[in-house]
Amino acid sequence: MPNEVEQIKSRLDIVDVVGEYVRLKQSGQNWKGNCPFHHEKTPSFMAHREKQIWHCFGCGEGGDIFSFIQKIENIDFPEALEILARKAQVPLAPRGAKAGESDRRLKLFQAAELANAFYQDQLKNSPLAAKVRDYLKTRQITTDSMATFGLGYSLLEWDKLLVYLRGKSFSMDEIIAAGLALKSDRGPGAYDRFRDRLMFPINDTQGRVVGFGGRTLNAEAKEAKYINSPQGPIYNKSLILYNLDKAKNFIKEQGYAVLVEGYMDVIGSWQADVKNVVATSGTALTPEQVILLKRYTNEIRFIFDDDVAGKNAADKGTDFMSEVIRRVESLTGEKMIVKRVTLPFGKDPDECAKKDPNALRKAIDEALLIGDYILQEVKIKFNLKTLEGKKQARDHFLNFISHFPDPLDKDHYIKLFSKECDYDERSLREELANVKTKPISERVIGMFPSQLVKQPIGDRHQLLSDRFVSLILRYAEDLAGYLDKIKPEMVVEGSARELYRRMVIYYNDSQSLGFEELKAELIAETELSNLLDKLFLQAERDFSDFGTTEAHSEASKLLHQLKHHYLTMELKRLSVAIGEAEKAGKNNELQELLGRFTEVSRELTSLQI
Repeated sequence: MPNEVEQIKSRLDIVDVVGEYVRLKQSGQNWKGNCPFHHEKTPSFMAHREKQIWHCFGCGEGGDIFSFIQKIENIDFPEALEILARKAQVPLAPRGAKAGESDRRLKLFQAAELANAFYQDQLKNSPLAAKVRDYLKTRQITTDSMATFGLGYSLLEWDKLLVYLRGKSFSMDEIIAAGLALKSDRGPGAYDRFRDRLMFPINDTQGRVVGFGGRTLNAEAKEAKYINSPQGPIYNKSLILYNLDKAKNFIKEQGYAVLVEGYMDVIGSWQADVKNVVATSGTALTPEQVILLKRYTNEIRFIFDDDVAGKNAADKGTDFMSEVIRRVESLTGEKMIVKRVTLPFGKDPDECAKKDPNALRKAIDEALLIGDYILQEVKIKFNLKTLEGKKQARDHFLNFISHFPDPLDKDHYIKLFSKECDYDERSLREELANVKTKPISERVIGMFPSQLVKQPIGDRHQLLSDRFVSLILRYAEDLAGYLDKIKPEMVVEGSARELYRRMVIYYNDSQSLGFEELKAELIAETELSNLLDKLFLQAERDFSDFGTTEAHSEASKLLHQLKHHYLTMELKRLSVAIGEAEKAGKNNELQELLGRFTEVSRELTSLQI
């Protein structure tokens, strides 16, 4: 009987899997597109349907459906296996160190899915949810939409969900880690995080529930109108866009994404047949979210609420969005098209859609490039017949276009402003040169994931070595066996190699590898001590949510990569030595070198199979 991996591969087509992330066009037997892993203008990424493989001739990456999902989702093999198994409808055997025990992240996903089903059942069947069902009717939310978006209701009781999940064999710690309960400050117990709220499940791009948004319907409530799940092992707010799992294929078809502010705006737009719509779930747009959208499109059309608060947010949001986009463009080298939608009526897309769906769709079709929108705005906002008004319009406009990274864009809008606002073009250029562009805020820089900053190719061995040593530091007890598999010479030459060598010696002497003890050993050696600190923190950042399965998977992958690099370099070294021995007529040495060359070649070949 085929194993799980073979079953999944037999049921899934690589073109379909890759096509969810990359816009592919058929070219003979191959399908081509722009590589999602590096910037390129000419497509060099290819997927082959017959061989079920993919390869990029630009950056050299390649593999099968599993390696693609691992890389594009930045996950390890077990999680890629889970994602693809669900797509292929292949049941997986339980994973973990003990029979019947799943890894921690899988348990948290399962808890979130069960909570979602529980909330949906309460909304449909509980007499206490009648007020919520009535509210949804007044908001014209259809039964189909309720099912599509998995809407639910959390009861007012303190521990209804908690008791339910405990009955399903989830521990208190797992329920809290999934963001579904809060620790009590009055004792050892816990209570439901969401109570008496309309529930919106939040999914990742694979459609798995990772969190919730809850809206209170009690006008007298002292708590916030909306509360969301906290940041946790399965929910990273900056990496999630509400409804992207359902909208991504529509975004590719339409060629752009519609970005709105909230859950109801998404649902209302969806009912108006605007299905390429996503929301930031109440948070400011992050660079990670832009990178996420760039998998499917280079164009974003955004709509802010049109009430007083919305207008203020729109002004700030436009500046902030331009800052985020500028950051993304500078790091990826790819231009983003950003447009602003102006609603003809209604305070938000949901209200507009209910009054006239055609009007919403027309407004989205007629969205203005952000520069055109700002130009239109200054003509309305400022009195261009007065000197003071012209100065205010000029300052506002120049401050905004100073953010544009492309000189051609600046030149285009300088000419437009000069013509339409009756302002001397030469003076505008001189004044633009004196505008001090506000530096990219620390908030934007801090939100941007460091792994997206492209590393020089020459640093790859260093990155692999640092990652391996930091992984061993964090999971020494579980990964001690790898200390015999990776020789110090396989680690990049320099401090990392010496630190690793000392780690091996220390472990062999003491059969343990505690950070504090190792730190004490190296306290007098500043360079190694500092590197130990750095790699320890790197492990905290990169591997804090790894279980034993994930740690072994990552260690195995790094073992393979480090060995491959070492054997490749060893062959190069032996080739040079063989040439020198031949010239010097050292036959005995030559025979030894040739034997070693054959041995290394075989080992490298077996590693690549």
